[in-house]
Amino acid sequence: MSQPERKLGTWPIFVIAVSAMTPLTVVAGALPLGYGEVKEKGIPVAYMLVAAVLGVFAVGLAAMARHVPNSGAFYAYASIGISRPVGVGTAFVALVAYNAMQIGLYGAFGVATHNALSIFGIDISWIICALIGWAVIAFLGRLDIDLNARILTVLVCAEVLIVLIFDAVMLGNPYGGTITFDTLNPGLIATAGGVSLLVAAIAGMVGFEAPLVYAAEARDPRRTIARAIGFTLLVAAFLYGGTAWAMSVVAGPDNIVVIAGQHLDDLFFFLPDPYLPAVLVDLGRIFFATSLFAAMLAFHHTVARYALTVAREGVLPAGLARTRGGVPVAASTAQSVLALVVLIVFAIATWDPTTDLFFFGTVSGGLGVLVLMTIAAVAVVRFFRRGEHGETRWRRAIAPWISVVFLSLVLLLTVAFFSVLLDTDNIAKIWSPILSFVAALVAGIIWGRKLRRERPDIYAVIGTGHPPLAPGESAPPVITDAPTTESQATPDTPPAESQATPGTPTAESPATPDAPPAESPAVAVEREAAPEAPAAEPTIPDEPATGLPDEPATRKPGDPVTATSAPTATATSTDSNGNTADVTASETAAAETTSGGQGSAGSPNSNGGTPEASRPAPRARKRAPAGTNTRRRPASTAPPSEPAPDTAAGQPVNGTADNGSAPEPEAGPDQPAEPKAASPRPTRRPAPRPRRPQPSDTAVPADSDSPEER
Repeated sequence: MSQPERKLGTWPIFVIAVSAMTPLTVVAGALPLGYGEVKEKGIPVAYMLVAAVLGVFAVGLAAMARHVPNSGAFYAYASIGISRPVGVGTAFVALVAYNAMQIGLYGAFGVATHNALSIFGIDISWIICALIGWAVIAFLGRLDIDLNARILTVLVCAEVLIVLIFDAVMLGNPYGGTITFDTLNPGLIATAGGVSLLVAAIAGMVGFEAPLVYAAEARDPRRTIARAIGFTLLVAAFLYGGTAWAMSVVAGPDNIVVIAGQHLDDLFFFLPDPYLPAVLVDLGRIFFATSLFAAMLAFHHTVARYALTVAREGVLPAGLARTRGGVPVAASTAQSVLALVVLIVFAIATWDPTTDLFFFGTVSGGLGVLVLMTIAAVAVVRFFRRGEHGETRWRRAIAPWISVVFLSLVLLLTVAFFSVLLDTDNIAKIWSPILSFVAALVAGIIWGRKLRRERPDIYAVIGTGHPPLAPGESAPPVITDAPTTESQATPDTPPAESQATPGTPTAESPATPDAPPAESPAVAVEREAAPEAPAAEPTIPDEPATGLPDEPATRKPGDPVTATSAPTATATSTDSNGNTADVTASETAAAETTSGGQGSAGSPNSNGGTPEASRPAPRARKRAPAGTNTRRRPASTAPPSEPAPDTAAGQPVNGTADNGSAPEPEAGPDQPAEPKAASPRPTRRPAPRPRRPQPSDTAVPADSDSPEER
């Protein structure tokens, strides 16, 4: 099963979140029910307060999403922050809550579509309209998310424009000719009914967390998710709170509750109707239906991706994890089937689509989302207590703790006054949502513990979004504190030596015979680090090796050289120009090396390389038998009338034996050979490497004693 492709930016995720919140759905559907059913005037301040608190809650949530990008959102955070069994229970609660929200919207959509079609004289039952909408969503749910984002973009922009126009008209025509701010008093929520308004506001804000579901598909989870959530909450606070206040301004603070009770289905269109053209009001009714459609589509995607994530890990049946082009087709089909069953039941029972399906379903789903938020807030606190993960104190500690305290308090008060929120005494309606979420949480915890005992391969990947482990496979990481970038080395990165250019010599691939004597500094360092030949010692060649292409060689390999002894301990060397210089035998012996019969063409120059021609490959040499003279010297260029000078007894002039020691000198014609003096083998020490010759340097005889010339 392939992982989702990261291709969504801030704008498509923001559009999906705003669509899930459905601004026109809330202002035209939820706000009238808040005024007319709950009978409280503090709705504007309740929505603004909830938006501010959720903004604080989103700080820690987005910080954790940077390190745990997962389509399971609250489920993944509970698994990693608290425990895996609690995470499974959170996933079950999320599936129940979001399905209740999505299916409940079909009731409002059926009624809104019925009213929109009546403008054109078409009378169709709400259940038929709801089934038509269900068929279209079931089809779009199996398509690419980018196509749905484009459709939602058009619908959201249209409905936001309608809301702004209606708000401006209502504020421009205040009741009594004066704009009042009575409904913005924070004291209005200090009652039992006011506290229940917070749950209604949270239900209206459901969808702001939708960007967390797409964290695994976002291009940059560290920035994209935080931006999308922030923009969504700003839009919600401005549109929801502002529109609720504008309604109270045009109707009057003391009249809004009564008028809302009389127009639960069309309060938002009834209030500005006297001040707007009929065509604009009718257009608003049509966009209200499309807004509900956008909300159903957005929640459909949310449910499908929750189910996909949990099924991919093996917690739910593996059949739900089947995808096509990254689209969770199996989970989408399952959600559509469930919605169809509920709609058929409501059609047979003839229940009210507005109060029994829309209001009850969305408020119950809002309670479940409040449970999810509270669990997620605790998970964020526990996650950052185990490590800072590079986040500031505000993000990892202060904001999460504020969220835990506020959401826990609101959850307790909501359960205590849930009957007031629903405005009913029906025990089944009051306790069925509460018991459903408790049962889902407990069942998930039990199932998670069973997986720990019986299926450790599945238990190890809970909250990661990865499939169950194969035999011998280790659990994948779930925290992305150090994401791999393209500049970092990968296991497939070739070794350093394979990245060298073909003409660059390395320690493993020495320079070829065609390599030029001029070497780069990097190559020279590598060559210096290479081991020297076993019997190689520095020598001073008889001819200068400047590397100039026009310099002729004056020696040839294999030329016979005759050495004679003399009372003096110096040797005279003549270069190609006829210049002579005296070299002491001790200096010559310390500077010569066993070249194995190599001439000037194979002798190293002052830079350590070979002069212009080539550097011949080393060849194997055999040790000469004892008593054999293996010494070779180039032929002298001295005039025949001037005999070559002799050397001191026992001191070599221009060579060493193959075994690395000084060879026994040959006897001259006038003096018998003296026996070899026994001496310890000297310690080999390489001579200091002279500086590299420059093109501007002049040819200097290598055997010169002048310090200036050397």
